[in-house]
Amino acid sequence: MTIELRRAVADDFPAIAELDGASFGYHYAEQDLADARLDMDPERALVAVDADRIVGVSAELPLCMSVPGGEIRAMGLTWVSVELTHRRRGIQRALIEQQLREHAADGWVASALTASEGGIYGRYGYGVATQARRTVVDRSRARLRENVDTSAVRRLTTAEARPQLLELHERWRVRTPGAVTRWPERWELMLLDRERHRHGMSGLFHLVHPDGYVSYRIRGDDADGDARHVCRIVDYVPVTPAAHAALWQTLLAMDLVATIESEQIPLDDPLGHLLTDAREVRTAWLRDDLWLRPLDVRGLLSARSYGVEIETVLAVTDPLLGNDRYLLRGGPGGDGAECERVDRAADVVLDVAALGAVVLGGVRLAELARAGRVSGDAAALERLDRALLADRLPFLGTGL
Repeated sequence: MTIELRRAVADDFPAIAELDGASFGYHYAEQDLADARLDMDPERALVAVDADRIVGVSAELPLCMSVPGGEIRAMGLTWVSVELTHRRRGIQRALIEQQLREHAADGWVASALTASEGGIYGRYGYGVATQARRTVVDRSRARLRENVDTSAVRRLTTAEARPQLLELHERWRVRTPGAVTRWPERWELMLLDRERHRHGMSGLFHLVHPDGYVSYRIRGDDADGDARHVCRIVDYVPVTPAAHAALWQTLLAMDLVATIESEQIPLDDPLGHLLTDAREVRTAWLRDDLWLRPLDVRGLLSARSYGVEIETVLAVTDPLLGNDRYLLRGGPGGDGAECERVDRAADVVLDVAALGAVVLGGVRLAELARAGRVSGDAAALERLDRALLADRLPFLGTGL
């Protein structure tokens, strides 16, 4: 049995969607298919074919991603699926490795994805660069330390809010490592607010401040006569501290709501420091979010700024695209850094997945060194660890 890899065409989309639905337990209705076409271009997909039947797929999303002090061109992978009857045959590996080679040859700096399972993508050189959590705030008990002026906050309809959401998200994106631009089709799909995206909750509401916004849904709960509604924040974009405080003061004034929940609040969000009792901000779970795979090490390391002045030689092992050594010179501010291939002894040795994990500043190099994932001169490791830290933890904020 021979499996052929080829680029998908537009007519392949129903078969791709059927495979994706079978893999993730979902049936696409006609409206779902039409909506999915907004967010997935089948001609940007690689498929595996067995006797004219599509048995594997991996699609692509061109992205602009923020890094500390700059940004990079990254190719997102999405809709990764293999037919249940064709698993454990190397189809997924063939698809992804061909895409990675093509993307590296085409000048993409990194590959990015989010994973339904945590044990798959490290083998292809991806490292966990950001984390996501579910945050639960007890609305009835949470109190801000000081009263905040909320006069600039407005509740807007989607039609009213749309232009402000787009502008505010981009302001937030450029200062948040790991965040990506939202392409127009993603915005359209998000703001269509289809019933199947609500998961039993209300349509979207938007609280908008000149310097930030939150979009949320409400799930009613009056089962025993006392309202204990749930507010679910689905988009969270406070650009300034003043907007952050004003938006939370407004959210905490929703009297019928018992809890405010979200998977969009970063780990380093300052909400706990604003409250009289930080315990009212509870983390229900924590998991990997953005996986990053360097494709152009020189381009990736030179695109960002560094927390302290750094000059060091890194040896990066990459079984797929080749091992190499790089001289990195950089520091705070400026127009990024300098990185070039060299033939010199390395100060720090790490694999490409470890580099993907640490390059945005969300994972400590020292932590990976303690796990045996990174080695080298102790002083060089310590300085590079500090240099890689950013002003804030990286956060994706947009599903891939």
